[in-house]
Amino acid sequence: MKRVLVFAAAGALVAAAAAQDSGKVITIGSHSAANVIPWRGATCDSMRFQCLWLKSAINTAGYINVIEFEKTNTAIGQFNNVRVWLCHSTKTDLETTFNNNYTGKTPVEVRTGGNLTLYGSGYSDIGITPNKFNYNNTDNLLMEVRWSGDNGTDVSCWLFAPTYAGRIWAPDQEATTGVTQTNTQCIRLHINTMTAVAPASLGRVKALFR
Repeated sequence: MKRVLVFAAAGALVAAAAAQDSGKVITIGSHSAANVIPWRGATCDSMRFQCLWLKSAINTAGYINVIEFEKTNTAIGQFNNVRVWLCHSTKTDLETTFNNNYTGKTPVEVRTGGNLTLYGSGYSDIGITPNKFNYNNTDNLLMEVRWSGDNGTDVSCWLFAPTYAGRIWAPDQEATTGVTQTNTQCIRLHINTMTAVAPASLGRVKALFR
């Protein structure tokens, strides 16, 4: 019985320490238009797409663990071999050569393939791997999406209209250049701002087992 109480107390201390640093949900963009890129399944068999958000729109450091596109309709689109990268970037306007938008930084692959089904209306999770990309809240944020193969359905999502070129796309996942657009995705990011359990709290947990 004593051991159970000790473990319960330890768990409470760790939970209390963790509560000092919690995750944050960041919603970016107000609706200005709707568009089916990058989920243009009706006329495209493949896609390479990049999207840029400025640091001022995020303003939170930590691991980006969930990315949600905001759908405008209930179309059910399936996209195959979906890969997603996140990258810090110093770009304030995207240019037509995809790789130049990395500004010499290394993109982190946060989704490595598999099929993605987007359904329902409202926010739709694109299924990235958590705790892989740690956003520094200094640079701007670049996201790249590639897919090949789909069920022939367009999925429309909301955009907003910033004053910079925020999107580039091409109907070929192997493309090196694409078309830029002066708009960007409305998006919802779930950012894990937790760093670690405070050392003082760990010391209190250890003391329970002495």
